[in-house]
Amino acid sequence: MENFNEDKIKQLLAKHLMKELTEDEALALEQWRKLSLQNEELYRRMADSLYLQKRYSDFSQVVSKTGSHNAKGKRLWFWWSFAAAAAAVIVATLLIPKLLQPEIKSITAPEKGICSLQLPDGSKVWLKSASSISYPSKFKSKKREVALSGEGYFEVAPSSAPFVVEADGFKVKVTGTKFDVISHRNEKEAFMALIEGEVIMIYSDSSGVVREERMVGGELAVFNKALRSNTIVKANTSIYSSWIEGVYYFESEKLENILREVCRYYGYNLIISEKSVTEKVLSGRLKMGDDAKSIIGVFQEFFPGHITLEAETIIVQ
Repeated sequence: MENFNEDKIKQLLAKHLMKELTEDEALALEQWRKLSLQNEELYRRMADSLYLQKRYSDFSQVVSKTGSHNAKGKRLWFWWSFAAAAAAVIVATLLIPKLLQPEIKSITAPEKGICSLQLPDGSKVWLKSASSISYPSKFKSKKREVALSGEGYFEVAPSSAPFVVEADGFKVKVTGTKFDVISHRNEKEAFMALIEGEVIMIYSDSSGVVREERMVGGELAVFNKALRSNTIVKANTSIYSSWIEGVYYFESEKLENILREVCRYYGYNLIISEKSVTEKVLSGRLKMGDDAKSIIGVFQEFFPGHITLEAETIIVQ
């Protein structure tokens, strides 16, 4: 994969405008376009003659004051001037917004713990053990965007500016509500539990089509990362916010999923050698602030001889 930097992209875009790209450069530009929607949007803008003509109009007025040239000289001067104007547009598009961007902050919750914070707009966020969030020191006037890895509970301050949480493979868009997002990078599924209000789930399906699905309070979204599919069901979503008080509720949940949650919280490993045991379904609650050994002891009583704890590894056999 080509290594792209701002100078490289400016050069490729300028040569594209002058129709001077080599085959390798054209391929590199194509690769860069596919890296993100923002790149594609910038490319299309630079390829829009009307857009560039508008930016060129002021520049051409200055150029016209340099005097007359012969026909060939005029054409050459025009193209050099056009390229210079386009380059100026590219610099303004790529560099100025970057210089004006606010500082990006990143917070990670400690293992075996929970942390809370207040965002610049007054929204509140709780992060579960080892989860992290990135956000700007100041939100834009038209959009509030954050990036989440792991699990986070949000109480979004009402505003006309949409609040967007970007997770692994999907986005959640709201204006003011309460919801919980579970999106661990090493898990096959991600979840979004809406406690109250309305949200829009945004993702690209397996065909690359962008889907926007509206949800209301009391609904749970189950997003399959591999299939790029989303299923929305009714659920007792209130249990998905109980962890901010240090309590983990589970309803009709497989033992494997429960143990994975315990391991994730305490930073433990999980080894399963007997799948039939972990397929058992349980309901109940755990006080996560308790010592890990006492929590594992509860499961050992339910499944005697099948669950052991060695150092920081839970073994199911």
